[in-house]
Amino acid sequence: MSAAQPRGRQRGAVALELALSLPVMLTLLVALVFYGRVMYHYEVVQKAAWAGARYLSSVPAVNMRNQQQAAQEMALATALINTELSALKPEPGSLYVSVNCDSAPCGLYNYLPAMINVTVIIDVPGDLSGYGESLTHVRVRANHNLRYVGN
Repeated sequence: MSAAQPRGRQRGAVALELALSLPVMLTLLVALVFYGRVMYHYEVVQKAAWAGARYLSSVPAVNMRNQQQAAQEMALATALINTELSALKPEPGSLYVSVNCDSAPCGLYNYLPAMINVTVIIDVPGDLSGYGESLTHVRVRANHNLRYVGN
């Protein structure tokens, strides 16, 4: 009988250790998954902003000087960005895309821009509603400035 008592005490100690460490490990696992998701969103948003800026920075100069064609090129760049972001399935109202030429909408004036600026902001919804307001969503922002090279 005396041999059975230490084994029973060990089982109780293991159960107590598990009960004390399990909440900490689960919290770390949830935080790791959440921030991994945020980093995935960040990479997709960065790639989308870069792709839009790269496309618009290489548009022919003839198109950029014409107001209507520049507006069409800007719409194509925005469509390219939205296509890249479609993998994230953003909720309505959680996405902001801004495409500018020298801090103004492209094609506003009949001139060639020096810089193309693309800004994309998206809110990443969180599933951590019990952990405070700051973890219910995270705002991810990407901003790319490329010199206009045209053809």
